[in-house]
Amino acid sequence: MQNRTWPVAPLKGIRVLDITRLLPGDFCTYLLSEYGAKVVKVEQPGLGDYIRSVPPLVDGVSLVHGMINRGKLSVGIDLKKKEGKEVLRKLIRRSDVFLEGFRPGAVDRLGFSFEDVKRLNPKIVYCSISSFGHRSPLSSMPAHDLNVEAMSGLLGSVPRPQIPFVQLGDYMAAMYAALGIVVSLARRTREATYVDVPMVQSLMSLLVLPASSYFATTLPPARGQSLVYGSEPYYAIYRTADGRHIAVAAIEPRFWTNLMQAIGLAHLAGLRNGSVRDRLKLGREMKRAFASKTQEAWSSILMGRDTCATPILDIHEALDSEWAKETGAVGRAGGRPVLNQPLRLSSGGKAGRAPSLGEDTRRVLGKLGYSPGEIGRLRRLGAVA
Repeated sequence: MQNRTWPVAPLKGIRVLDITRLLPGDFCTYLLSEYGAKVVKVEQPGLGDYIRSVPPLVDGVSLVHGMINRGKLSVGIDLKKKEGKEVLRKLIRRSDVFLEGFRPGAVDRLGFSFEDVKRLNPKIVYCSISSFGHRSPLSSMPAHDLNVEAMSGLLGSVPRPQIPFVQLGDYMAAMYAALGIVVSLARRTREATYVDVPMVQSLMSLLVLPASSYFATTLPPARGQSLVYGSEPYYAIYRTADGRHIAVAAIEPRFWTNLMQAIGLAHLAGLRNGSVRDRLKLGREMKRAFASKTQEAWSSILMGRDTCATPILDIHEALDSEWAKETGAVGRAGGRPVLNQPLRLSSGGKAGRAPSLGEDTRRVLGKLGYSPGEIGRLRRLGAVA
């Protein structure tokens, strides 16, 4: 089935005002920008979004910033100065969405609470991303992704908790924020809407299977307890002769039959439905079979035979793979490789580069009605950069 394309990006004409820092807000507005929204990113003069200093840096520019802030406009505004606040108020009046990601209460003290912003723009979609949300007894606590994963139950569900390789709490909050914004924009009768996105709950919402197990038994799920926790040999990870691994998920009978024929154990296929002893024997024989060949050899045997078995790839193998290039998972922007969002809804997306700090201040303020002289005065006052 071909991906559908739209003659006009779905969010074209939507103006988003982003005053957040770091991954959750940045990734949220990256998604909105990819579908046509015009994103104005407000940054602290001289400092900017902290994401600009996240390594790796190439020629002094963070590749992380370059990947998730591309296609946006950057305006430097000091929100602690009255002149800077007035610039933000003018931007709010011309925006459809206001996104903030500070600890609950911080934006209120600046004078930009939901009630404050709603008075400036009665149709605004106001979205807040915070660690625990604005209605939790823990709302005032600071937290980063590691804390979010720790408090959600995800990090403690493995025998030895480790620093996560992917910031799932940040990204899930970003996706829920983008969804909440789009849903609010889709309302037939537009009125000011408040979207509260708690990061811990956003991540916790993914724990459907382990939570169901706990609700049913009042016991935490454990390895080997059920199919998805590794209790069955047809849903497991196997080590190959070169010390690498193959992931097997041959749940359906057809995939199972194909797999057992491919690895030379067709005569043992019936043990899958046998006793615990039978299944343990089957698991041992499958381990022995997979240990007889390299990962590459097994991949060439299994990948084209409807076995639901795949190699476990390193990050560089996945990024450099032909399928990643052919599907557009990896592209280029600003002369450098980037990850692209997976949905194909618009006609090409924004593959522009990320802005330098305050790159668009003059242009954006000019559209707000500020003269070159007024912009120069605000710069001298340090209200904008």
